[in-house]
Amino acid sequence: MPLILIFLPAVYHLESCRELDSISEMAYNNQSNGSLIGLAYTDPMHLVKHEVLGKRQPEIIALGSSRVLSFRGFVYSEPSLFYNCGRSVGKVQDMKSFLSSYPGQKPKIILLGLDQDFFGVEDRDLDRIPRSYLTKESTYGDRLIKGTKALFDAVKEGEIEIGVTLTEASSFMGRNARLHHEGYRQDGSYIYGRKLRDSEKDDYSFSSTMKRINKRKGRFAPADKIHPGAVRELTEFVELCHENEIHVVAFLPPYANKVFKRLEEERSKFPHVFDLHAELQPILNRHGFKLFDFSDLKLVGSNDYE
Repeated sequence: MPLILIFLPAVYHLESCRELDSISEMAYNNQSNGSLIGLAYTDPMHLVKHEVLGKRQPEIIALGSSRVLSFRGFVYSEPSLFYNCGRSVGKVQDMKSFLSSYPGQKPKIILLGLDQDFFGVEDRDLDRIPRSYLTKESTYGDRLIKGTKALFDAVKEGEIEIGVTLTEASSFMGRNARLHHEGYRQDGSYIYGRKLRDSEKDDYSFSSTMKRINKRKGRFAPADKIHPGAVRELTEFVELCHENEIHVVAFLPPYANKVFKRLEEERSKFPHVFDLHAELQPILNRHGFKLFDFSDLKLVGSNDYE
């Protein structure tokens, strides 16, 4: 009875939001009718995208963290030839695992986002096991347990969201998709529906980012050096791409100029920001690949409002 009292409300909420659809169901509905996938309590999207790749067999993919999720299929003359695999990797050692597990014919081109913090890591970060792309590792029971815990954490923090499903979102999967029109599109890119609907709340002063820099945590943790183990992981991935005749176009994603200048005040503490392009460029160039440095958004003629 205690277990029923715990899980029954969670199952009802998660099922009503379609948070617990199977990996294959999510992949099929996303590709067949363009239903957004915007999950709030679990995150199996690397498995969903792996399933999509096996069916879609794109010639061009974008690979990286959320920083690549803006790449869209419609910019190509044949949109179906592109697929965005953003969030399929979460750390540098995931890249080889991703390519080694790639289903079917490998792509011809990879647009590769190399987050600077991938290379400002410590030894223990590189000791973490690379991500697995086997769908059996995300069973209904596993996701129910994780989703229930995340749901109860949200209730405890007063962050639970309920509301009426948007008219156009009845086929969407996940609370974020159904309430906010936010989630992964058919081409694998991500629409930030909540941001688009609440644009007046955008923080153009980047105050939250400045706080994170000052706290020295997460993506803005300082480093003594560019970790050679992370560089080695990238080198092996690049060589694996070369062996499989995959052309790589890589880039260092941008910081807002205001953020970039704040990091520059302590340049010696962020070698993985300011010295990374010089370190990685020879590795890419060795095989005729490209690496672009967009770290400072101002240098490409943009501004902090973007």
